[in-house]
Amino acid sequence: MRVLLGLAAAVLVAGAAQAATVVDHIQVAASDLAAGSRAVADLTGVTPQPGGVHPGRGTANALMSLGPRTYLEVITPAPGQPATTPMAQELAGVNGVGVRTFAVAASDLDAVAAAARKAGLGVDGPAAGSRQTPEGQLLRWRALNITGGDFGLFIPFFIDWGDTVHPATTSPAGARFTRLRVVHPRAAELRRIYAALGVDIEVSAGAEPQMILEIGGPKGDVSIGGERR
Repeated sequence: MRVLLGLAAAVLVAGAAQAATVVDHIQVAASDLAAGSRAVADLTGVTPQPGGVHPGRGTANALMSLGPRTYLEVITPAPGQPATTPMAQELAGVNGVGVRTFAVAASDLDAVAAAARKAGLGVDGPAAGSRQTPEGQLLRWRALNITGGDFGLFIPFFIDWGDTVHPATTSPAGARFTRLRVVHPRAAELRRIYAALGVDIEVSAGAEPQMILEIGGPKGDVSIGGERR
């Protein structure tokens, strides 16, 4: 098994706040869309396809499917645009390639928000989002951000695609999500947060916080891993 280590971002993936955890997507951060896509393609044997620009965020992406309802998103500053938003500036400073955060699927974002508040966590949203694909298709979704316990991007955000065609069904196929392993020095506390949100992800104790994504594909079983503070 080969390992790709991000220099400034960790690998993060998660599942949904539902009876069975469903991984929606994994954000792989890079400072350049073409270079980040090549790095993922070299590792997995599948080349992510450009997905378009996020209006108002100054970011762009490229996608590859990891299953029928799961995809990997390479996310970077929008090519040719100044990095003026906080997220675009964050991505512009990434060295190498690594996963920035993860999203979980949820059909009832209001219920997830209520569960987060009950657990003493911060809630931002749900809020609508959209982007237009290079083919001219407009994709719409609603997302909910959760904060708390200084865990940052280790806490997933939640997404509902409504009646939009899920990107996993239209992105290049050939790779598959296997699992996510989370390591954190405050593992017990993070487990409690995941449990409150209905996220069934393995969390083990370790000195350095990190998450390891395991993928199968044309080049065999590979891992994307790294440390995040």
